[in-house]
Amino acid sequence: MKVTMKDIAQRLNISINAVSIALNDKPGVSDQMRLEILRTADEMGYINQKRQYLSVFSKSNICVFMQSYYANTGHFYSIVLHSIVEQAKTFGYFSILNYFEDDHLIIPECIENRKVAGILIVGKISDMNLITLKKIGIPIVLVDFTSLCTPCDCVLTHNKQGGYMMTSYIIEKGYQHIGFFGDLDYSFSFQDRFMGFRQSLIKNGIVEQDRIDEYIHQYSFVKGIEKHILSNNIVEIINILKSKELPEVLVCANDSNAFAVITALIQMGIKVPEDISVVGFDDTPLCEKSIPQITTVQVQKQLMGEVAVSKLIDLIHRKESVTSTQLLSVKIVERDSLK
Repeated sequence: MKVTMKDIAQRLNISINAVSIALNDKPGVSDQMRLEILRTADEMGYINQKRQYLSVFSKSNICVFMQSYYANTGHFYSIVLHSIVEQAKTFGYFSILNYFEDDHLIIPECIENRKVAGILIVGKISDMNLITLKKIGIPIVLVDFTSLCTPCDCVLTHNKQGGYMMTSYIIEKGYQHIGFFGDLDYSFSFQDRFMGFRQSLIKNGIVEQDRIDEYIHQYSFVKGIEKHILSNNIVEIINILKSKELPEVLVCANDSNAFAVITALIQMGIKVPEDISVVGFDDTPLCEKSIPQITTVQVQKQLMGEVAVSKLIDLIHRKESVTSTQLLSVKIVERDSLK
């Protein structure tokens, strides 16, 4: 049996007229009721049945798209997601969260059937999958990620600034032998944090420009790491740390790396921060769970979500605009892992 406006009205215990007003995008019902009617109409199959209402329905939705991996890691994206949902509400939009596998992209029904006005991609996505999504023609904003392959509006942490600031802060405390720990092949953000680290060593006179690569090779760990971080393989982290001389302090690419390094060092009988200091990046809950608690670079997670939504809403309404990247500043949060 076909769904009717009367069925929707009965489900919500409201008048048929209120349903008609919402579906035709006319004044007369509150924004909250309009969203409730549109969502109910879609759940009951009415939107697919009456395609003339699709454009009205799409005006109330944005899709938040992210890799399923992030849902299981205690990642700082939980705060970003909460901020996105709340900010979207202020603009009268409902957020539809969909997870994807980057090696096997399945485009969700809400995107394929154009039931959303815009898409926020949170975290990493391959260039191939990003291009596939862009071809659909729905406005896209990348959150905490950028692509060198195809232009896209982005909201990013100023990762290079953070790497530079943290390394300079460490140097001010008198450290001379400083290493970086993080897989540079894993993400652009890790590369940017490393570049800030590298530049600070030179600018602050720790090492001459012509010796920087030698210095980094001596004290840093930058290859074949992230797969062991993701699988929490502390045995392999220990093997990596034993592969060369340890510095006085390790600047880690993120808090997960710092947490794993601290765990590995303790199992090796090395005290943190008495024997070696360790710092992280992101200021995730891991920092306070760790013993010792982790000194880190705090990123503006709530602001990241707010700015991303505002940028997407602007794209939805303006349609044509210059593609831009917005960088959000950072600050250092000192705890116990830096002596």
